[in-house]
Amino acid sequence: MNSIELVFGLIALFLTITIPGYFLTLGFFPNKNEIDSIERLTFSLVFSIAFLPVFVLIENMVFSIPVNFTSSIGTVLLLIIIGLLSWMVRTQKIIVPNFLYFVLPKIEKKDSVDLFFVSFFKNKK
Repeated sequence: MNSIELVFGLIALFLTITIPGYFLTLGFFPNKNEIDSIERLTFSLVFSIAFLPVFVLIENMVFSIPVNFTSSIGTVLLLIIIGLLSWMVRTQKIIVPNFLYFVLPKIEKKDSVDLFFVSFFKNKK
């Protein structure tokens, strides 16, 4: 293993344990006043570390999907899609039937957090 493979592996590991959790954090905490950027990053790590193995285990035990690279990437994408859809429903970016708002309460668009870490890099006044 050379150093380039190691660097790419570490980057892939970092992205795998932050990106799905970030989108799940958007779904759980879409309001920008609920948690700050450091808490959002922390929850991103925790949610990825917690939910990713559980989803892989459920896929393997219930649906008999073998654990390999392809199924793991599919699970990461599934978690990203779940988090993104719940964020879009809660911030009213997509229209859904009203009964879903009982499960996913909506918030105002002006109070919703930005999609990526844009607020983390903005200058605070």
